[in-house]
Amino acid sequence: MKLTTGQISGFLQKPDPAIKVILLYGPDAGLVRERAEAIAKKTVSDINDPFRTASLTGAIIAEDPARLMDEMTAQALGGGTRLVRVQQATESMTAGLATFLKEAPACDALLLIEGGDLEKRSKLRAACENDAGAVAIPCYVEEGPARQRAVTDILQAENLRIARDALMFLCDILPPDRIAMRSELEKLALYVRGKNVVVIEDILAVVQDAGAAELDDLIFAVGAGDLKRATLLMDRLLEEQTSVVAILRSAQRHFIRLQWARQQMDTGMSAGEAVKKLQPPVFWKYADSMTAQLRRWPAKKLESALQRLFDAEAAVKRTGTPDTALCSQLLLGMAA
Repeated sequence: MKLTTGQISGFLQKPDPAIKVILLYGPDAGLVRERAEAIAKKTVSDINDPFRTASLTGAIIAEDPARLMDEMTAQALGGGTRLVRVQQATESMTAGLATFLKEAPACDALLLIEGGDLEKRSKLRAACENDAGAVAIPCYVEEGPARQRAVTDILQAENLRIARDALMFLCDILPPDRIAMRSELEKLALYVRGKNVVVIEDILAVVQDAGAAELDDLIFAVGAGDLKRATLLMDRLLEEQTSVVAILRSAQRHFIRLQWARQQMDTGMSAGEAVKKLQPPVFWKYADSMTAQLRRWPAKKLESALQRLFDAEAAVKRTGTPDTALCSQLLLGMAA
């Protein structure tokens, strides 16, 4: 089933229990991730409970299509709905998904798929759009009034209001990706703690202009294998007390984009053509580096790198984890 733009918000607030498969896809990887987290938390009380949640990748299902059916029909220990979450979805997993949708076995489970920027001709997207028991939800970069509402909602959750002129200015300089945007807003909320209203002076003090992000420089150095520069930037960001989660999510976003572009190369595109297809577009000063990284990182290594980044984020959220050491070791290891 394909939702209209007007239907998406209502469905996300209250997913239809008759729907057993939800595909989230689009150019805003941060919004895909954020919506997936929200749906996951509505489905199971603890998304880290191994008895209620199964984590797969598109590559796992492509290699073993029967695995998807096994996970979806398994019973949760103690009863209740089970969540099967697929990250790094690929076109090659479509056969396994199509078999599950065709057979439609009775099960108390939700299949939550996180995809990249799938084209209209995507078989994975079509499988979900053309089945009554599945839904495909696009996640586009928000602009104009939609972006303003998103920023306002995030600030309201922190019990903050924002002046109209400050809102317009903030929306202009925030990064387009939802994860990066939320990270900047969390920094802003921390800075203005004790106040009720955000003003322009607060924004100027803490929010990083999306066009000059030192964090981006770090991630591009990691992807390019520039260990010396990556080490320097990592030390500087940690000295400035940059959030480790923000660093890891920035890396996740970058490698998701690399993975998508690599998939385009595997269909016959050149590295340069694949980079030009990315949305939002790659900032001009990074275009050559992105092209070179596509040649440096084969699909298998990208999949492995992303899994390690997701695992690292989960680890640093656990109490007692040496988060800065773990983050540095992982990213500098990837650069090396």
